[in-house]
Amino acid sequence: MGGRMLKRWLAFPLKNKSQIEKRHDIVEFFTKSSETLDAIKLEFKRMSDLERLISKVAVGKICPREVVQLKNSLEAIEPVKKIAESSGNKALQVLGDNLNTCAHITQLIKESIDEEAPVNILKGRTIAAGYNSELDELRGLANSGKEYLDNMLARHTEETGITSLKIASNNVFGYYIEVRNTHKDKVPEEWIRKQTLVNAERYITEELKEYESKILGAEERINALQQELFDKIVQEIVPFIKAIQDNAQLIGQLDCLISFAAHAIQSNYIRPQLLEGDALEITGGRHPVIEKMLPADKPYIPNDVLLDRDQQQVIMITGPNMSGKSAILRQTALIVLLAQMGSFVPATDVKMGIVDKIFTRVGASDNISQGESTFMTEMNESASILNNISKGSLVLLDEIGRGTSTYDGISIAWAITEYLHEHPYMPKTLFATHYHELNEMTEMFDRIKNYNVEVKELKDKVLFMRKLIPGGSHHSFGIHVAKMAGMPQQVIKKANKILKRLEKSHQQEDSKKVLQDTQEDEMQLSFFNLDDPLLQNIKEEILMVDIDTLTPVEALMKLNEIKRMLQGK
Repeated sequence: MGGRMLKRWLAFPLKNKSQIEKRHDIVEFFTKSSETLDAIKLEFKRMSDLERLISKVAVGKICPREVVQLKNSLEAIEPVKKIAESSGNKALQVLGDNLNTCAHITQLIKESIDEEAPVNILKGRTIAAGYNSELDELRGLANSGKEYLDNMLARHTEETGITSLKIASNNVFGYYIEVRNTHKDKVPEEWIRKQTLVNAERYITEELKEYESKILGAEERINALQQELFDKIVQEIVPFIKAIQDNAQLIGQLDCLISFAAHAIQSNYIRPQLLEGDALEITGGRHPVIEKMLPADKPYIPNDVLLDRDQQQVIMITGPNMSGKSAILRQTALIVLLAQMGSFVPATDVKMGIVDKIFTRVGASDNISQGESTFMTEMNESASILNNISKGSLVLLDEIGRGTSTYDGISIAWAITEYLHEHPYMPKTLFATHYHELNEMTEMFDRIKNYNVEVKELKDKVLFMRKLIPGGSHHSFGIHVAKMAGMPQQVIKKANKILKRLEKSHQQEDSKKVLQDTQEDEMQLSFFNLDDPLLQNIKEEILMVDIDTLTPVEALMKLNEIKRMLQGK
């Protein structure tokens, strides 16, 4: 019940400030009262899925064991109701008052259904002893069969003098008396022989057949009567379906709020402060999922985010690949979502106005079956955002325009940012980008601010600090990331040379010339581009060597082989 409720809350977070604060009140109460939290959790362990059980009652498909589970669940509601009502927390007391113990149904099931009732009504005792007198009589008759047969066997043994008599039954003849061949001359004339075996003969008597029909009739009547009584009991539960469904909803809500409280205690979450305005101020915000996945000795680096409609409406985040730009965007959205679900949030402090829509353009995908490329999908989603923004919207844009050429991408990203800045609703926006040209927008637009994710450049590597700081970044360190990914050294060196030359010019024509110049320079400097067949052969030999699998001995042998080729020249 709680799992389904949590899914609904995630899909439909609240937008009413007072309703959100009621949930926060209950969560805060549980974080400060661990005894109450543990007491309710203990009662929850006794509960089955009330929603599923009562839906089976509605369609008449519930089995006896599930009726017992329904009774046990309803019994567990009573102590939960008392705990909630006596908690002293107003919001929790209201929730407790609305719980219905359904005492009539609980008492009815307790009196009528056996505690060990089977799944299949035909496979055991469903109706409790003492509930129906006729059923008790029939059960007495069926259960006294062994005693009756024992008395009959003793009587026949005494009358006939046959000490090895045996009464048994099978599916063909029903009950029969078995006499060994050594005593068959003592068998009374009124016994009817039904079967001859190698060492014995089997007989029936009128008394045995009468008893058999009585026993079989009792078992059939027991099954029919149990089914009839069980159906009546289920029908008596039907009027309480609505009350039990309401209970299930309330228990699901309480389960979610208890989970929020337990998680807040475990993960050091705090209560967000809801404001009347539109500002979003997050101090020490963390990503709830990434934080859990990090090793115990590696703490999550928290970040601050401030968005409002007066000074800092749009934050332009630049920084290298893998530095954590997307994580900052996602954690901001998740903190807002968690807060408006009624949960505490992973941060040091949060002050926020109510957000009515969260728009995201994050990640890359395509829709080949509909003929849409990655860029087309990105533009569709961006268009949807721009056409549907509201006064309370939170917009998260990650790498807009990367699916097309650099200048197209910069132009689109600039135009989108300007549109959001100039829109009458002035939606709060986080924009992560690699287009450092967009840093210039802060000089032209009042409410656009530049931030970057800090890195430290060491001699031969880059250290990601994961910290959001004011100011724009002018490097993406993409080649460094390519090196980390295991790109061949030859590619890395060539990329660095082209990068250095391209950085000297932003003009398209110059860029083309730079690429050509770089290629020509490479040809002049390359030892292997000389017109010599032997050097070409040596080049091919070296390129065919797999460095990753080469042993030191094989390397020396290969070097010796190349030396002999040169000496042979």
